[in-house]
Amino acid sequence: MDSTVAIVTGGAGALGRVICSALLNTGARVAIPLRGSSPEPALRAGAAAPMVYAVPAVIDTEEGAHAFVRAVAARWGEPGILVNAAGAYAGGEAIGEIAGATFEAMLSANLRTAFYMSGAVLPAMRERGSGRIVSITAMAALSPQPKRGAYAIAKGGVVTLTETIAAEVRGTGITANAIAPGIILTAANRASMPSADVARWVTPEEIAAIVIFLCSDDARSVSGTVVRAYGGV
Repeated sequence: MDSTVAIVTGGAGALGRVICSALLNTGARVAIPLRGSSPEPALRAGAAAPMVYAVPAVIDTEEGAHAFVRAVAARWGEPGILVNAAGAYAGGEAIGEIAGATFEAMLSANLRTAFYMSGAVLPAMRERGSGRIVSITAMAALSPQPKRGAYAIAKGGVVTLTETIAAEVRGTGITANAIAPGIILTAANRASMPSADVARWVTPEEIAAIVIFLCSDDARSVSGTVVRAYGGV
């Protein structure tokens, strides 16, 4: 993947950082749309800094997603990889109890970002005849649980988005796949579930390894697949 331009949404998060690091280790240049007002020091420092482009961007709208992709293309050229790792979680309420604002927030963070970013990179990928789109969905999308409805519905949309893109780009040299993790071993999840058996959780490094495979030439025949990375859950 040497010199490949990759976009990682959610690249400043616990999972996204590990995915970015894995891509950088392959020689890719990585662009990260940030929700904050300025790049975090950790993203601006270190030997990899010239290979990282991290700037504030709004990617849950068509205009914002296309603007960010244009900025990346102007800096490095059109992206060959998109990893939709942006997301957020809200739970604890049943259907009929979930506030509209919560539902909209889940759609924006988990589905709209993936929909608009995919739409922004696909025209150039089609023109070039190559590209990789990998989206992070969730176990909840495939095995719904009570009181996780808004999150599961949004992540379920990511599965449908992935399968639709794969059907539309079949035979073009572009692939679209998704990864459905179980509980991810992050500091935030540990803090929220202090008594859980974390040995059964999937690690960010394991997920990143799947991302790298799906973005590689070895996976050129893999498209429309949802990889279940449940760990021992």
